[in-house]
Amino acid sequence: MSVLGLVLAGGLASRLGGDKALRELKGHTLLTLAIEALKPLCDVLAVSTGSRNIPLPPDVLTVPDLEPYMMQGPLSGLYAGLKAAQAAGAESALALACDLPHVSTALLARLHQELMGHDVVFCEHGGLPEPLVCALRTAPMLAAVENSLAAGSLRVVPLWKRCRCRLLTDADLAAFAPLERTFANINTPEDLAREQ
Repeated sequence: MSVLGLVLAGGLASRLGGDKALRELKGHTLLTLAIEALKPLCDVLAVSTGSRNIPLPPDVLTVPDLEPYMMQGPLSGLYAGLKAAQAAGAESALALACDLPHVSTALLARLHQELMGHDVVFCEHGGLPEPLVCALRTAPMLAAVENSLAAGSLRVVPLWKRCRCRLLTDADLAAFAPLERTFANINTPEDLAREQ
């Protein structure tokens, strides 16, 4: 099964005071860390850039939001990414938000393995969902995301749960402990400073 790796980097990052993807953590940008986590598993790499221009390596596709679903939150980026997967002939996609720098290649591989018999696989830690660390089957999830956007329904978790989904909970993810670190989210300058 060919795989597109999608880094979600289209948000405005207002709490971080600017472009989150280009902030550095221990000498690497958050964008680079996400690309490197996805690279070993993916035939094609892409970055959802929203409505902005982000400098990318030459072998990584730029995936801006597409009309008529511009700037509709993460679903806009997922829609554009799944359209890119379809165009590339990728049967599945692995999506990773750029603000989760400790998600490992091994965890992403586990998500992809769990796609057998499902259309979307995502994580939950401590009862809280992590919907932007996910594996998706391209064809059914492109249709599901497009239908949700067309209906004005922009919440990711309810959409994933309406689909043929597999939810990995803390018990499933024990090999990736400590999960507080695995899913540590960079939203503010304080978050970034804490992880340095």
